[in-house]
Amino acid sequence: MSKQTLSVFDYIDFRLFLKAFYTAHKEIERGFSHRAMAIRVGFTSPNFLKLVMDGKRNISKESLEKIAIGLNLNKQEAEYFSYLVFFAQAKTPIDKNYYFGLIASQRARKNVASLTPDQFEYFSEWYHPAVRELVCGKSEPLNYEELKCSLLYELRGAKLKKSVDLLKRLGLIKLDENNRYTSSSPLLNTENELNSFAVRRYHGEVLGVAQNALEISSPREREFSHVTIKTSQKGFTKLKRRIQEFRDEILQIVAGEQQADSVYHVNFQLYPITSKENHE
Repeated sequence: MSKQTLSVFDYIDFRLFLKAFYTAHKEIERGFSHRAMAIRVGFTSPNFLKLVMDGKRNISKESLEKIAIGLNLNKQEAEYFSYLVFFAQAKTPIDKNYYFGLIASQRARKNVASLTPDQFEYFSEWYHPAVRELVCGKSEPLNYEELKCSLLYELRGAKLKKSVDLLKRLGLIKLDENNRYTSSSPLLNTENELNSFAVRRYHGEVLGVAQNALEISSPREREFSHVTIKTSQKGFTKLKRRIQEFRDEILQIVAGEQQADSVYHVNFQLYPITSKENHE
């Protein structure tokens, strides 16, 4: 089997990569089994890797080198595989953030074109959606200095260009027949663990931007309000649905504008501050 057939860089879940390796080799090697795979990577327990694949066991740092050798991973592949393992098994948000960054950096260096990893790159920085709105209606070539001056938050030109490249790669912006950028809305999948983590981190970054906006923008340029409520699960579900409907209504309002000239964040937060256990 060639490395072009199965590449660890095509995966963002190390357990899925191990399953794919097992399935692929079982098809081409007579007698290949979980026991044979375990022996190949140097484990005495014949079921250990099967338990790892099923999420019932974790991989230790000491085991990583054996697995990398057994799976014939080169240095870069072994390094990337280890980041996937450490991310999946991280116990704290700080560790998650650290290995998330390493995974994203490794994928960027490899220039892997598969869509899902690009999606978590999209959610890794708060400014990608803002850049998307900024460039729509503008012609190619873009004036990055002008774009930089349009943002209230300092952003280097290199980051702006990288953001535009990502948006084009994801199909979130495209050039029309008049050489102007327009917005499109392909589905962004956020179901796997890495992407879900990226979305959570993205929301955290947006909240940080909102906190700064409270300091640098005047009251007439912003709207901040807050209410603390007590409700049931039924009431919460109704509120959540109403917020989602209102969000869609906002998108419909701005979609019909012909002279939009500013980019805004609209944030909604609805979250518990007490535990249900305290009331049972």
